[in-house]
Amino acid sequence: MKLDPKSEFRNLAAELKDAVINKNQEQSRKINERLDAIELGLKSVKTPETKTNSEDRANFKKAFGLFAKGGLGSVESMRDVKVGRRVAGEIKSDNLVRFDLAAAGALLLPAEMSTDINKQIVEFSPVLQVAKVVETSAPSYKQAQRNDSLSATWLDEDTASSKVKDTFGYVDIPVHKIAARVAWTIEQEQDAAYDLEAEINSSIREQFEKSLGTAFISGNGVKKPTGLVGNVTNYNSTALTLTSDMPIRLQAQLKDYYQANSAWMANRLTFAAIRQLVLSSTNGLAYLWEPSFQAGYPSRLLGAPIYEAPDLAGSVTGVFTAGQVPVLYGDFAYGYTVARHTDFYVIRAQFSEAFSFVTNLYVMSRFGGAVVRDEAIAQLTITAS
Repeated sequence: MKLDPKSEFRNLAAELKDAVINKNQEQSRKINERLDAIELGLKSVKTPETKTNSEDRANFKKAFGLFAKGGLGSVESMRDVKVGRRVAGEIKSDNLVRFDLAAAGALLLPAEMSTDINKQIVEFSPVLQVAKVVETSAPSYKQAQRNDSLSATWLDEDTASSKVKDTFGYVDIPVHKIAARVAWTIEQEQDAAYDLEAEINSSIREQFEKSLGTAFISGNGVKKPTGLVGNVTNYNSTALTLTSDMPIRLQAQLKDYYQANSAWMANRLTFAAIRQLVLSSTNGLAYLWEPSFQAGYPSRLLGAPIYEAPDLAGSVTGVFTAGQVPVLYGDFAYGYTVARHTDFYVIRAQFSEAFSFVTNLYVMSRFGGAVVRDEAIAQLTITAS
């Protein structure tokens, strides 16, 4: 008669409990024989089996057999199995065989789990890559600057030179509090095959970079940084549809001094629209776009590198609505400053949701950002005329 492995396992669990309680060696021997029969039954099932699956079952059978023969003490020999992590009362090997001895007096074989995380990809703003970033331990950072352009004076013979006064000032950049929360269950902590600590760090970084990137582009300065859009040199498109001459005219808004270190920022959909203009051009405008053929090096537009900024307006057709800002161009390191506080706080709260067996991690830091030289960066604003 063909054995049903699932049904047989349930019966074995009940008999095993009775055998351990009553220290019945004969009954333990019979249980071990039936384990061999269960293994034979499992092999008859036509399912794909990887090397890892085979090792899991072999180690589980060994542990179960030792447990059946000699109880909890015999399973201590399984400590020689390579251990990934230990907690009180539990031995966990890297092949996912759990020995939950002290708490339940039982052996558990968890469901197989992938070691990688399949998650939604988050697009980040490139501002932190190209802006000037400074560290501060104060509530704000002051960027000193000269406000007037000086000029010499032409004089007649024996005429005294007039005095020209430099005027200096500063831009005050307050640092604002930004916080992230990550939560995980006790099951994730106990049974995870992936690196939970690395995934928590990745989640915190994603939350910070996404929120900061949005603020650096369009922040209003209220409890967050002041963004680039609306605070730099403006150029009106005078048309709702992007044309190949608009990037040329936008680039011309900046003085030559800023051109050497300037870069482009636009949504990836907008860059697609620009590339379509280049490819379909019949007016010799193919020089606009210089594609990159080497990983790690950005493509170039009109000689300047291109950075994708998801928080800017995007359109794959190149058609926008009035008031949208799809493109930024300029020397971001000279024109925009990010102030980052040196303190970084982490609070682990394992009791706030203890009723649900959930642990919370709260992370807080402080960032500020502001345009410090508006003539160093230009924005393309869509206007109807």
